[in-house]
Amino acid sequence: MTSLFRLDAQPARRSLFVLGNLVALGLIVWGLVMPIAAIFAERDARIGEQQRLLARLKAVAAQASQIEALASETETQFQSGEFLTGANDNVIAADLQTRLKAILGNAGAQSRAIQSLPGRTVDQIKYSGVRLDFTGPFPAMMRVVHAIESAKPYLFVSNASVKSGPALRQGQVEEPVLQAQLDIYGAIQ
Repeated sequence: MTSLFRLDAQPARRSLFVLGNLVALGLIVWGLVMPIAAIFAERDARIGEQQRLLARLKAVAAQASQIEALASETETQFQSGEFLTGANDNVIAADLQTRLKAILGNAGAQSRAIQSLPGRTVDQIKYSGVRLDFTGPFPAMMRVVHAIESAKPYLFVSNASVKSGPALRQGQVEEPVLQAQLDIYGAIQ
């Protein structure tokens, strides 16, 4: 009976030995290898994230020349007089009134009144405005509007009202005189 027990004990001890080694190996894998693998996986993920960031930054850097060109173009526009400039809003409005009086004189129209309009802001662009009330024949009106719309700094007619002027004198043929009132705005630098 003892020999039978011994034959069965030896495979059981071998099985226990193998099982104990497998458990020890599992603990080593779980305690050492898995954390190290997790650290490497985390580093790989971080490297991948940094590679994506680097690719985006390279794409932005590749557009640097275009951005510099746009910035210099914007600076050129500021310097080329496309915007109204002045120390404050009152100076800008006075300068705008002076420009419009010159346009009226060159076009052959007569100024009746010029008054400043309150400034306004549209899409983060600040505008200064003037209401121009004047009279003149139709061709002079056309020259005034054309000169305003094509002038630098850029000016915009936001509101216009045109009426026929006084009646013709008897016995004389004259061009009809028109009265116009224009609200004119220009962007402020």
